[in-house]
Parts: sequence; C-alpha cells; structure tokens
Amino acid sequence: MSSSSFVRVLAWIPVVTGMTLASCGFQLRGDPAVGLQSIYVPGGGVAQEIRRTLASGPTKVVAASKDAEAHLRILAEARDKAVHTITATGRVYEFELRLVVRYDMLVPGRELPVIPPAEAVARRIITYSEAAPIAKEAEELLLFQDMQLELADRILRQVAIARQREM
Repeated sequence: MSSSSFVRVLAWIPVVTGMTLASCGFQLRGDPAVGLQSIYVPGGGVAQEIRRTLASGPTKVVAASKDAEAHLRILAEARDKAVHTITATGRVYEFELRLVVRYDMLVPGRELPVIPPAEAVARRIITYSEAAPIAKEAEELLLFQDMQLELADRILRQVAIARQREM
C-alpha cells in the first residue's frame, strides 16, 4: 500500500466513526435544560459548579432568592479521604476519595420542598506514592474537581426531573 492511499484511508476514519456514533443514537450532552426561567443557588464548591454550568444555558442564575422561580440549597458538602488498600508490608497503596453533597430545592409559595433533602455521593480511588507526594496532592485536587462537576450534573438532572413532575 502506498503512502498516499494510506493517507486516504486515514481520512475516512473520522467520517466512518461519526456515522457509526450517529446511527447508534449517541449524542453529546450539551447545555443543561432544567426547565426553569430563574434559579437561586447560594454557596461555593458544587453550588459554584452548578452556577457555572447553568450560565451557558437558558436558565438565569439570580443573585437574590426573592427574584428566583426556585431556590436550590446545598445543605452540606463534605470531602473525605480514607485508606482503601494496604500492601502486605502495611503501607498504604490506595485511598478512597469521597464527596458527599446534601441538597434540596424550594419553590416560593409552597410549604414542602420540591426536592426533599437528598444526598449525592461521588467516589474515586487514587494510588499513593511516597516518591511523589506533591504530584499525588495535585491529582487529588483534580479528582475532587471532577467529582464536583459530576455531582453538579447529577443534581441538575434531579432539578429537571422535579420540574417536570412537580411544578
């Protein structure tokens, strides 16, 4: 096979891959559609990630709860790091990182919350290295950021479901 025919074959790979993915129903997530005109989300951490995600969509994040159609409250956010695996010599091999978020959603004028207090949990396993502790700390921070994004998406999906069901 000559190099020019090889290049032509390589040029077709993205086209075939795209057609295969399109035919199976795959599509990227895109902007979140929670079905609300406005929402109030106070706090940091996961709440900040929720606000950042909503900024690219049709829902307006407002600065005061009185201006919002709904009030999403992050009741608690806890990070945890526990030993997951120990080697035969008694040294730590892996840690389990956990991010636990408790939240609810209120609507002005309703006595009961639209989303009662609920909990979302994300977990990651990280190996430990005594030779590179600073690199492992940086990796741990990145994993916690990834978990915040995952939980923000999960909470927003619950908001969309609650909006369709209750409001």
